[in-house]
Amino acid sequence: MNLLSSFVILRKPCVTFFCLCCLLFPYHTHAGHLQVFTEPLAPVHFEENGIIKGIATDIVREIFKEAGLKVRFEIYPWKRAYQQALSTDDSFIYTINRTKKRETLFKWIGPILSKQTYLYKMKDRKDINIINYDDAKNYTTAVILGHSLTTNLLDRGFREGKELITTPNKKVQIKVFLKGRSDLVTGNQYTIYQSLKAEGYSLNDVEPALFISSRGYYLGANINTDDAVITKLQKANEKVQRSGIVEKIIAKYIQ
Repeated sequence: MNLLSSFVILRKPCVTFFCLCCLLFPYHTHAGHLQVFTEPLAPVHFEENGIIKGIATDIVREIFKEAGLKVRFEIYPWKRAYQQALSTDDSFIYTINRTKKRETLFKWIGPILSKQTYLYKMKDRKDINIINYDDAKNYTTAVILGHSLTTNLLDRGFREGKELITTPNKKVQIKVFLKGRSDLVTGNQYTIYQSLKAEGYSLNDVEPALFISSRGYYLGANINTDDAVITKLQKANEKVQRSGIVEKIIAKYIQ
């Protein structure tokens, strides 16, 4: 047996072991880091100078840190981030609304951040008077493609291209609203603040026209994620929520 043959024989068990590890632990990419997907939605989560940050991002980092788990964040448009989380074992997505349609599609950690959602109007639009959803159908509302609130409005009889003007992201949505192409815009106390600020406006320029909900944001886990990991993350979230750090994080981004 020559030296080359000996090397090949010795090498085979190593190759087999490496392949076995890839099959058993496909999600532990980048030195054991779990994948966490999100979308651009400042100030909740966004990318700046190549770094993914934001209110919810910082909270999620604290949760995984408390749980002793390493993560790698990836940011995509919502529909892609959502599909990635659905199709990638042991991955996560934030922030996500926990709805009946999504309940069995993910495992849930949270809520991680409380919020109040409204339909907003410009403060000088005294002609807009809304008490309920039926009243809102008399006006046009700018919404974001794929968001649960968009689905909620569609389920209530709002029509795309009629009462709803669908946009790809928050940046486009707020521009449509501020340019008067829609009467109303969806948002919560975090997203409306940042999107207005980015366009040179402030909260003083708008007001809530209709309260939608006060449901919190969640961290969603791929349905194949081990229950032990979910339990560890839920306990970590509860500890983070009690620590007072969430309020400090919010204050860091909302000034």
